[in-house]
Amino acid sequence: MNRKMWVLILVLATLSVMPACKKKASGQMDAEAMLAMVPEGPVMLMAFDFQRFANLNFFDKTLKQDWQTNAKTAKDFKDYSEFVQKTGVDLQKDVYTIVAALYGGFESENPELLAVVNLKYDEAKLLAVFKEKGVLSAEEPYGGRTLYSVKNEDANKDMRLAFLNKSSILFGSPLPVKNAIDLAADKGKCVKQTATLMKYVDNLNKKNMFWLAVGNIPDKFKNAPSGGMMPVDLSKAEAFTAVADFKNKILSGELRLISNNEAGNKQVVDMLNGLKALGAMGSEKEPELGQLLNGIQLSSSADSITLTFSLSEELMDKLGDKAKAKTMAPPAEPASEAFTAEPTAEVPEAESVPETN
Repeated sequence: MNRKMWVLILVLATLSVMPACKKKASGQMDAEAMLAMVPEGPVMLMAFDFQRFANLNFFDKTLKQDWQTNAKTAKDFKDYSEFVQKTGVDLQKDVYTIVAALYGGFESENPELLAVVNLKYDEAKLLAVFKEKGVLSAEEPYGGRTLYSVKNEDANKDMRLAFLNKSSILFGSPLPVKNAIDLAADKGKCVKQTATLMKYVDNLNKKNMFWLAVGNIPDKFKNAPSGGMMPVDLSKAEAFTAVADFKNKILSGELRLISNNEAGNKQVVDMLNGLKALGAMGSEKEPELGQLLNGIQLSSSADSITLTFSLSEELMDKLGDKAKAKTMAPPAEPASEAFTAEPTAEVPEAESVPETN
């Protein structure tokens, strides 16, 4: 047997024992690659592996079984199958990743938003549905593309939609959307040049189903009153990060407040653990609440406050069903009408007593 044949056999043998990798669809991108499409300067950055999320049980149930209970969706499309047929987008298969950024700060009266959605779609088909449903109100050419104004009852929320390329759609405030179009034409800088935020983003595992970083904590939060029975000191809070993942039917994750204040961090965790203990007292009547609280752990260090959580898919389904039942429960009968079944006996007027001197 010659050398080439041995090489071929070795390669085939190696491939046979390697785990199969899911092949990416044409145009599919992960969150790391999509950061190059986000303009510089946001105070918050978030990424969402939507395809993995859309295959969770509760999401599947919402699409397939609970469509009719939502008045808005039932009015626009009789069921999920009709939605897919008309839009050409199957939310469980065709929407891959969403990256969102917030500009201007949380304390701004009108912070600016940008969302970049990576998906498989037919522009003409989707645009036709938007126009049929009256979603769009005006058009504006920009950078070789068309910006569509999205109807909104709130005049302060001026939003735009643009089809950036064959696998990406932009949605958000006018300026960030225009900046993203410029960035696609190699004009301007991307978020990777925003060092004040990226120093926190770079520390996150971006293979998680969800991750988020806030690089500027609002003064209103840091300067919250610290008096009362449960004093807290958040004055040194500088950033917040979060990650979440779903594996083996378990949703787990971590929330972290970065704050160089060891004593203050311990104080906050002690307070939160106290509230957790109070909540656990009601777990006899609400066993799901007890399971939820048992899956939450809090800790502090010299530079951060950390909350980790772990929830089973079964528990999430139960909590979702309970929340839905409470939302759909009929309103309680008004107290004023509760006692009208039997008329009350008429009380005679008291006789007037003559006045004495």
